[in-house]
Amino acid sequence: MANPQVENGFIKIANELWNELLRRDFSKRQLNLILFIWRLSYGTGQKDCKIDSLRTFEVTGIYKQDIRKELEFLKSCAVLDWDEASMVFTINKHYHLWQLTPNKKWDNQTFNRLIHENIKRRNRAKTSTQAPTPTPNTDRKGSEIPTDPDHRVRKTRTFKLVKYEPIQAKKSAAASDVSSVKKVRKPVKNKDIKCNSRDERFQEVMAFYRDNLQRGITESPYNYEVITQCYEEFGFDLLLAAMKLATKAEAKGVKYMETVLFNWKKKGVRTTEDARRLEQQYKAKPHRKQKDQKKKDIVPDWYIEQKEKSRKKKEITRSEEEKKQSAALIDQMLEEYLMSSDG
Repeated sequence: MANPQVENGFIKIANELWNELLRRDFSKRQLNLILFIWRLSYGTGQKDCKIDSLRTFEVTGIYKQDIRKELEFLKSCAVLDWDEASMVFTINKHYHLWQLTPNKKWDNQTFNRLIHENIKRRNRAKTSTQAPTPTPNTDRKGSEIPTDPDHRVRKTRTFKLVKYEPIQAKKSAAASDVSSVKKVRKPVKNKDIKCNSRDERFQEVMAFYRDNLQRGITESPYNYEVITQCYEEFGFDLLLAAMKLATKAEAKGVKYMETVLFNWKKKGVRTTEDARRLEQQYKAKPHRKQKDQKKKDIVPDWYIEQKEKSRKKKEITRSEEEKKQSAALIDQMLEEYLMSSDG
């Protein structure tokens, strides 16, 4: 009988990675490859794993002609880091860099609701099964001189101790002077308080997001996490500048903002001045219509000559037809005139 236990080994993976694995539109073969690499890397207590041959991936049920194709696809989507020289594989844990579309039927609100319901269910099960058991007070010390074991304990009340006599304390535990307590007590500084709330600048970023990019959509924990990561990586100024560009483009959510930030990262933008300079360079470039016009000008001479000949031929044919029609019309008018004069 199978009896799996975590004591025999387990894979330690963050819930965020599992959530993103479910959210993205992976195929069955791609999921098998990711789980296989996780088992050999995280399952052995390492960040990466070494697989000598690509034929080894056939144990996941993938045909050998599809293995390289799927691995190269995951690598191009920034999901997989693959060193072909050493055959070392790593799943990129920075999932915001994954270039893979989300599942069309994915719903963050439904998923978060299910998680909260199951957490409440677990807490209710714990409180119902675990009854509070009184713990013996082992810190209390008594005298080392026990009572006489031959002495029979009476059932009536007595003021004498039956087992141990307490040791008398030399000093009282209560403070006689209230001012002494104030002297001993140290003032608590703000930096010593551990709090999950962000600083004022982050709150300013979130306020701008709620006022401009969140209108008409529900607040998502995923979007909050993306903004948090972008704030830690790019800072206040660049993040706010990207949000302003997203607002100007009338975008909603964090996708447009995230794309702008990572495009800036590829271009080496580190400050708002770099971003402004990059935007000016982009505006100075020729428009797309001018590029298309240049492409149209690159045409072989023989094609132009042939097109001109066909155009002239059509004009000659059209003129001849017009002459014939006009001559027929003149003949008809002359005949009608002669008939009217004879009459």
